[in-house]
Amino acid sequence: MTDVPLHRTASFSPIRFLRPLIGPVSAVVVAFVIGGLLVALLGQNPLTVYGLLLSGSLVGWANLSVTLQLTTPLIFTGLAVAMAFRAGIWNVGVEGQMLMGALAAGIAGYALPVPAPFHVPLCIVAAAIGGALWAAIPALLRVYLNVNELVICLMLNPTALLVTGYVATHPLKAPGPTNKLPDILDSARFTNYSIFSQLNTGIFVAVALCVAFAIFNRSTVRGFEWKLIGLNPRFAHYGGIRVRRDVLTIMMASGAVGGLAGAEQVLGVYGAFYDNFSPGYGFDGIAVAMLAGNHPLGVIVAAFLFGALNSGSSVLQMELGISKYLVQVLQFIVVLILAAKFSFAFLKRRSPDDRVPPASPVPQSGQSHVTET
Repeated sequence: MTDVPLHRTASFSPIRFLRPLIGPVSAVVVAFVIGGLLVALLGQNPLTVYGLLLSGSLVGWANLSVTLQLTTPLIFTGLAVAMAFRAGIWNVGVEGQMLMGALAAGIAGYALPVPAPFHVPLCIVAAAIGGALWAAIPALLRVYLNVNELVICLMLNPTALLVTGYVATHPLKAPGPTNKLPDILDSARFTNYSIFSQLNTGIFVAVALCVAFAIFNRSTVRGFEWKLIGLNPRFAHYGGIRVRRDVLTIMMASGAVGGLAGAEQVLGVYGAFYDNFSPGYGFDGIAVAMLAGNHPLGVIVAAFLFGALNSGSSVLQMELGISKYLVQVLQFIVVLILAAKFSFAFLKRRSPDDRVPPASPVPQSGQSHVTET
């Protein structure tokens, strides 16, 4: 009789490794196919358009530096969203958290004259605190009053815009017609790496955060607990995990990263806090996180893709007269496909054909609210 081994030796499986990539890659391919059909209806050659989009975003240091500059805030906001979604928390308020972080960094940048080696870290800490405190509002309401964090976050985004706009136009407004705070001191500026764009030190901070959080997820007990909360908060509770405490921690950590996106814009791009400076980086971060499957390293790739599309869209508009909103259409299709995939999976779990329905649907990471017990 052949002995049955007590354990199997772990082996690398290409299929298992590539399986998580099927959904995002398929969404991008379908989006580009539909986009090509739209371009053809406009009387343009899709291959020519996509070729110009590629060369206009990646070929040459001038184009590549613009792409990397546009990628940087998306890495921050995408990571902030992914951190929360992975734990089953719908933090769609990163836009507001970014604005509050930018305001805090702008104030610290001009009002606190400290030596150069300490000024930039001080501004970064101020931005992280600003974003974390703004994220604490929906987190506390969710944890202690069971208020839906999705609704609160959506309400807080325009509130943050109004609050920061008031500060930039009244009590702390810099002299002149522009609604902004005074310029930050030179000691608070990020280093710029290109004469063609505002590419700055923030990109290294963003990538380092993604790598650190990937290690945290894979190698720490707390990272596993956060994942377990996203998979099944009720099981996590009965397993001894302090769900309330961790939800509050996750939300504030997510907000802190969102605040760093604002710091990068103030310290590296604009040199001051400007009212309504964001074109929607916080909302784009949702698309980045969804495309990345809430994986920190995937956020870097997804953010670079969107950054390249945004960079190349300007070249398309100048060279061929094609509206830059074509890129927004592509992004919308990607998000729509990924959202439809989530909805199909949820409905399949709720199917009456199931022989023994579970007590509650087991959500995938980043796809459900946290349920308190």
